[in-house]
Amino acid sequence: MDDPKKPESFEEEAEAFQEDPAPPSPEGEVEEAAKEGEENPWREKYIRLLADFDNYRKRVAREQEESRKFANESLLKAFLPILDNLERALFHFGKVSSPSPELKALADGVKLTEKQFLELLEKNHVTRVPAQGSVFDPNVHEAMGFSPSEGFEEGAIVDVYQQGYMMQGRLLRPALVTVAQKKEEQSGG
Repeated sequence: MDDPKKPESFEEEAEAFQEDPAPPSPEGEVEEAAKEGEENPWREKYIRLLADFDNYRKRVAREQEESRKFANESLLKAFLPILDNLERALFHFGKVSSPSPELKALADGVKLTEKQFLELLEKNHVTRVPAQGSVFDPNVHEAMGFSPSEGFEEGAIVDVYQQGYMMQGRLLRPALVTVAQKKEEQSGG
């Protein structure tokens, strides 16, 4: 018993599939309903409902993407003080005038750990906020004080207390800095 509706070959099945109309998209339904006229009050409500649902769907997709993009933010932020301590240790290792071989090996180990930390941050799109020598930007820098300085322009960053970091354009932590200020001239009154 052959089924008369059953296609004989793959080509016939593909042709039958192509002849079936695709389900209409919400945008298509909105346009179609608008073309049919506004004589039915339910039609207008239906159009508005479709538009609201489409906007909702787009908003949820944007929020999910944003959530996915910054999912690791709090974890990476928690690692930053550890990196600060590694940098402080390296700074103090540099002040030792004649380190013993053991101390030099320890410093090398800390440098490697710091390098791994920075690579981890880079893989997660975390970058340092430009600080030393750059112009003070209140959006990414936090001024801890001002310093009269001849070697820097007014508003330039003279010293960095704590490095700042950004993740994909979003500030994780501001840089704590000292900002150059014009040196006040002494008046001979």
